[in-house]
Amino acid sequence: MASLSTEYDAWALSTSAIALPAVLALCPPGVRVAAWVRGERPNKQAIWPQNAWEPVIYAGDVRRVAEDLYDASSDVDGRRVDALVHHSRPRITDPKRVIGAKPATFARWIFDLLGATPADELVDVFPGSGGIARAWEFFRAS
Repeated sequence: MASLSTEYDAWALSTSAIALPAVLALCPPGVRVAAWVRGERPNKQAIWPQNAWEPVIYAGDVRRVAEDLYDASSDVDGRRVDALVHHSRPRITDPKRVIGAKPATFARWIFDLLGATPADELVDVFPGSGGIARAWEFFRAS
């Protein structure tokens, strides 16, 4: 957590609801928590209530927004919001899929939360399937 805050102007980190208290305890003051409501992941052996959301911890100067790049379709009533309701499905046809891979809609929501512009640099410290990098290239090109 210390390197995220010292090496980057803004950052976002997905975690689980169970891990959230422990991860927040490691975070610097001023971080915020957003919620991705992604739908439940059915598990017939689960004893606890099914987890249907994923917390996203984020930090940085998120107040900046490039008005000329504003995409109202990604916001509610013209505002950036700290919750995304997007029920993604398993990408079973994607040969590069990995557990925890995020859909492009999620990536765009994160870019909006952070106030990102195409002039910014993205560093994906957990590249996994490369989906976030592909979403970033699309964002920069649009």
